Amino acid sequence: MNTHSQAIGRPGARSRDYRRIALSIALLLGAVGALIGGAFATFTNSATAGPQAITSGTVKLAVGPTNDAATGATNIAAGDTIAREADLNDTGGTLASKEITLKFSASPTSLLDTDPTNGLQISVQACSEAWKRTVVGSPPPAFEYTCTPGPTVVKIAGANTASVSALETTPGALTPLNSLAAGGKDFLLFTLTLPAAAPGDLGKVAACSGTSGGTSANEDLQGCSSTLTYTFQATQRNAIAQ
Repeated sequence: MNTHSQAIGRPGARSRDYRRIALSIALLLGAVGALIGGAFATFTNSATAGPQAITSGTVKLAVGPTNDAATGATNIAAGDTIAREADLNDTGGTLASKEITLKFSASPTSLLDTDPTNGLQISVQACSEAWKRTVVGSPPPAFEYTCTPGPTVVKIAGANTASVSALETTPGALTPLNSLAAGGKDFLLFTLTLPAAAPGDLGKVAACSGTSGGTSANEDLQGCSSTLTYTFQATQRNAIAQ
């Protein structure tokens, strides 16, 4: 009897049993925690809207079909005018334009285009239909244009005329124009004029030299040569909310 009682009451056996129970409870709690944490991690949601198709518009500006601006003039004198038709259109665009500007560049360049006072001046007229062109002299191929309904003035930066020199530095907005609207077209007549007061005296000043804006005593526009390029630029309409 005493031997049996001692075997049941061994302190080492009880300690191992407690450790097994504690370890089992810890493993069970860990498994439950893993299950709870995994459940929260899978809570997701998603939604879609649309589809929303977005396209951008186009601004297209072209010169033609008539483009007489490529026809030059030779041996001009003070007071001469050079008229040329150049049609402007936005027949392929989908966006209206806020403005269309005209800019000149010259190569070669001379006092004809760099002198703002005595050099070439330009004015623009519009016709509601194509201008009727008549060749009235040869050489040079002088053109005479008529507009049956009657022409209207197209302003350059708000003025009736501008110097080529000024438009080489700062483009001038042309107004009004039909081609500001998508699909619009303008029949324009550009007239270059060498001022009647343009000085020239080979006895005093060498050909095409001297002080810009001067007189026959210090400037001579004889013998000058300039080749002009017209550049039209359309700028899209103001931004809007869509």
